[in-house]
Amino acid sequence: MTQASGMTYKSLQTVPCGVLIFDQQGAISWLNPALEGMLGLNTEQLVGQTLEQFPFTTHRGLFKGTGLMHLFGSGVEQERWLHCTVVTPESTDPQIHTVKYFQDVTELVRLQEENQRLKKQVEELAITDELTGLANRQSLTRALNAQVARSRRYQNPLSLAVIQLNDNQSEAPLQDEVILEVSRYLRDRLRWVDLIARWQHNQFIIILPETNLQDGQDLLDKIMASFPELLLPAQHDASRLQLQCGLAEWHKGQDARLLMKQAFSNLAESDIVSNHA
Repeated sequence: MTQASGMTYKSLQTVPCGVLIFDQQGAISWLNPALEGMLGLNTEQLVGQTLEQFPFTTHRGLFKGTGLMHLFGSGVEQERWLHCTVVTPESTDPQIHTVKYFQDVTELVRLQEENQRLKKQVEELAITDELTGLANRQSLTRALNAQVARSRRYQNPLSLAVIQLNDNQSEAPLQDEVILEVSRYLRDRLRWVDLIARWQHNQFIIILPETNLQDGQDLLDKIMASFPELLLPAQHDASRLQLQCGLAEWHKGQDARLLMKQAFSNLAESDIVSNHA
């Protein structure tokens, strides 16, 4: 070891970032205590190792280039993200060919992941109903506008159903538990292409793409026919529940607003209801 390289090692011994030095053959020749702590490995385990013989598969990223490096551990708490910078110093010492500096950015990466998770959660809340998880009014309006535009362009059939849940013995708002169970009942009986949204506390709207009036009516008939079989928690008087439906088919010249207006008008005029047993 030359006097210059000795001074290099000494100066790097106490720096807060991790330091890893490779020799001319690409083998690890030295690392500082900070990197030992980051890796959970000591100098004796690493010095002399090359990529080809490196025994720690979860830490093979040490031999890669610059940028973010993910070190896997046996558990989440052992995972590390290190940011690597590579320097090739002007040195005549064959033991100092490449120097890598590592900054532990684990907390920053985890914070970014948490921010992304929260952002996704906020986005989902912006388009879904908080109680039922169905699409909300904003999401339904956007989807209906898109479907109407598609039908207008390609002349594909499109129907819109409004389903209202009533308590036939009381005008008091229905309890959330009842709304939730009915929302699940309706959702489970639709096709994957259909979109159901909660419009008001006790109203649901269903967009039925590629569906003419007769096919839409057949679907609603099935929903109405099996409604008496819906099971509710024991504390709720299911016999008081009643479903009422309104259905409209899109016609040329209609926009989303007119189609929805027609569906609600048909709901108000409908005398076809399904009572829970």
